[in-house]
Amino acid sequence: MLKISVVMSVHNGLPYLHECLASLERQTIDDFEIVIVDDASTDGSSDVLRQFCEKDPRARLIENKEKKGLTKSLNIALGIASGNYIARIDADDVCNSKRLEKQSRVLDENPQIFACASGYRMIDGKGKKLRTAQRGLEDWQVRWLLCFNPPAPHPTYFFRRVGPDGQEIRYNEDFVTAQDYELWSRLSTFGETCVIPEVLIDYRRHNSAITTTKREEQAINCAKIGHVNLKGRYPDDVLNDMSAFVDFFAYKLKANPQNIAAAVRGADAMLQFEKKTANRNSAWLKRMTAGILAEGVLSRGRGI
Repeated sequence: MLKISVVMSVHNGLPYLHECLASLERQTIDDFEIVIVDDASTDGSSDVLRQFCEKDPRARLIENKEKKGLTKSLNIALGIASGNYIARIDADDVCNSKRLEKQSRVLDENPQIFACASGYRMIDGKGKKLRTAQRGLEDWQVRWLLCFNPPAPHPTYFFRRVGPDGQEIRYNEDFVTAQDYELWSRLSTFGETCVIPEVLIDYRRHNSAITTTKREEQAINCAKIGHVNLKGRYPDDVLNDMSAFVDFFAYKLKANPQNIAAAVRGADAMLQFEKKTANRNSAWLKRMTAGILAEGVLSRGRGI
C-alpha cells in the first residue's frame, strides 16, 4: 500500500496550477500518489492536468462533467485514494519540498496522533510574502481553538485515511464552505491532533479564493461548527456566561458598553473554567482569549 495520497480539487486553477504541481514533483520522498479531480474547469486547467498525469505516473485524474464544488470533489478523490495518509493541497498553493516527508514522519513516530497541520507562509496573487505563521500547537491547544477556528489553513492538513472504527474519512457534504473546520473537528475525536512549528506550505490569498468570495457563508458555517464544539467543551452555566463573548465572534452583536462588559465577563468565566487543565498553556490561552475578544469587539462587532 502506498504511504501517502495527495488529494486536490481544481476548478479554473490557472495561473497558479503549474507552480503547485511542480512543488509536488520536488518532494523528497517518492512513496505517494496524487489524486486530482478537475471540477469542470473552463480555463485550460484540464489540459494542464492531463499533460501532468501523462508525464507523472503517480498522478491520477478524474474529470467532473459538471461542477460539483470543493466538498463533493474532495470526497470523490478520497474514494479513490489508497495511501495510509492523506495530504491536502489546493491548486493555488505551493508545497515545501520536504512537506510530505516531515508530516508523514510525525504520524509514523506518534501513533496517538491522528492528524497534523503545519505552519505556513501566506502569499498574495503575485507570490509576495504577506506574513508567516509557524507557532506549533499541541493537542490541548488545538481542542480549545476548535471552539472558534480551525487550527491551520486547509492545504496544510495531513491525516490518517482510515479512522479507528475502520471507516474511511470523508468530508461532510452539508458544508459547501468551512468543510475543513468541520473535518478537523471530527478528526480530533479519533485521536490527538497538532500543528507542527515548521512552514511547509505557501498559502495563497487572492480575490478569487473561496475565503474571499464566500466570506459571509463561511462565517455562518464556522459559527455553527464552533457552537457544537463549545457545547462539547463547556457546561451550560459557563456557556451562558460566555454568550456575549461568543456572539461577538459570531458576528451577532454590535459593540456598545453594555455588550462589551458582558463579553469581558464571559472571557473571564471561560478562563476560570480552563484553569483546571490549562497548566503550561495558561499564558497562551490568555493571549488567545484577548485576541478573540479584541477581534470580536473591534472588527466583528464593528467597534471601529
